[in-house]
Formats: sequence, C-alpha cells, structure tokens
Amino acid sequence: MANIDFQSFSASDNFRLARSKTLYQLADGAYNIIQIPKFAFIDQLWFIVTQAYAGGSGATATIGWTGNATTASAAGFMAAGTTLARAAGTKIMTADTAAGSKGKWFSDGSGCVTITLAASTDSTLLRGFVFVRYSVLH
Repeated sequence: MANIDFQSFSASDNFRLARSKTLYQLADGAYNIIQIPKFAFIDQLWFIVTQAYAGGSGATATIGWTGNATTASAAGFMAAGTTLARAAGTKIMTADTAAGSKGKWFSDGSGCVTITLAASTDSTLLRGFVFVRYSVLH
C-alpha cells in the first residue's frame, strides 16, 4: 500500500516573547495579564519575583489561563507550590506538573494568561513579572 499524504503545512518560523505589566502591590484577586492570540502555542512561561511576600503568612500566587473556548484554569501553568510567591527568584512552568506546564495550545480562540493572588496578610506585597514565549501557527 502506498503512503497517503496527511501532511500539515501549519508552521511558524518565529517565537514571540510577551511580558506582563509590573505586578506591584496588587490586592488579592484574579488578573488577566497577557493576551494570547488564537492558534498560539505557549511553550514556556517564567514567573520572576523581584520582591516576595513577607511579614505575614499564607500568601500564594497561581498562574493559569482563561479563554480559548475552554474552562478557565487558575493554576493551569503553575500551582502555588511552584510559583513560591514568598521567595524571590525566577520560576519556570516546566518545573510544575499542572495540565499546561508542558505547553498549551490556544486552538479554539484567543485567551489570557492569568495570575491569581490569594490569602495575603503580608505587610510586604509581591512585586514581579510574568514572561510567556509562544508561537502562532496558522
């Protein structure tokens, strides 16, 4: 039997890097921080904490998504155990085991990367950035 062509011509020759606004002294809540276009594949996400929560207890941060015609996931990229919002430094999504931690395809619509801050009783609030690397395939 001969091979049957079932090739894809969806390709991209570039990556895009996006950065959130500075996360600075935000109240507890869920924030849309980076818009992601339809047909984007996120292959990496970094959470850079330049000033960690301190002077209290319990503060957490999770990073996820909304949109893409799917159910939102507040910790879809990074759970609180990976973001470590109470410690300064660079955290990377591939260190997590969340559903989107090894990549996320926005095939059904555009969406947003989200950060959810919770349980803060801290006198020193979080300061940092989120970076996302993605490629758009049409």
